[in-house]
Amino acid sequence: MALSITEANTISTRYFDGNLGVQVYDSGPLFAKLKGKKLVTLDGGTAIQFPIRYRESGTAQAVSARQQLSYTQTETRTGGLANYGRYANHAMISWDEREGNSGSAKIINLMKDKYTELEDDLYEKMQDDLFATTAVTNGLTPLVDIVDSATTYAGILVADAANWAAQEDATTTRLTLYGSAGSLATMMNSATLGKKKPDLIITTRNLFSKAESLVEPQKRYEDVELAKIGFVNVSFHGGSIVADSHCPALYMYGLCTDEWELRVHKDFNFKATDWRELDQVGFPNALVKVVTFSGQLICHTRRVNFKYDHLDYTA
Repeated sequence: MALSITEANTISTRYFDGNLGVQVYDSGPLFAKLKGKKLVTLDGGTAIQFPIRYRESGTAQAVSARQQLSYTQTETRTGGLANYGRYANHAMISWDEREGNSGSAKIINLMKDKYTELEDDLYEKMQDDLFATTAVTNGLTPLVDIVDSATTYAGILVADAANWAAQEDATTTRLTLYGSAGSLATMMNSATLGKKKPDLIITTRNLFSKAESLVEPQKRYEDVELAKIGFVNVSFHGGSIVADSHCPALYMYGLCTDEWELRVHKDFNFKATDWRELDQVGFPNALVKVVTFSGQLICHTRRVNFKYDHLDYTA
């Protein structure tokens, strides 16, 4: 008996529907790190608003025993506003595929292949947008816009809040660990505020190899949690350097992941429809399943992150 719509929905619900989001969140080092810290959070509403403390009050002072205080109030907080990024992907089963897939093994193999394709394509699109070097329409805000010293982010201008600027190096071409204004240690120091500092450094595979070669062998400790899920990494100043194939050439990002959050709409957290007939749109006996996602990557404190965009691994 050929694959039926009832069988397709039964198999999907049992084996695949609950796994898509988990697998996508584990597929990239940034999402995996946020998931491990429970910073993939669910919410609702029409947009994402989050509080930001963008400057000190300036009212603290040393006083004498009988000094009269002058009470003043200084605005130190504001709200960042981000729109949802939305993604949709679909998988189709054609008429001939339904004919040829009889028996439980064939049905499960077909459904597994369709889900793998759906997952891979959706993940690739989200990661491509995350590491895009130009503005993204309707999707995730790219790192290049968030980790920036001048770009307006979440509706807040750097001109209005000097502390709302990330650390950015657009001139250094040769990666060094110490001893120069553009060294990795200097960038880490510039992006450190109290206990907050970059703990995840994402770069290209070639620049990762360059960084790995610079770190002394006896200091090559790994982030165990990242290593467990397949991300080879090397530690530097308490941060884990890791490669991501989506990171564009010349770039390196240092992120304080405690200050990041992937806010996901609770009703569209990789929401999957049932398999549906496509007869009414001109594809008799074909089936389609649609997965949708609404969410946005947000950063609460830009200044504890850094970006290089001119590093040459051959330099």
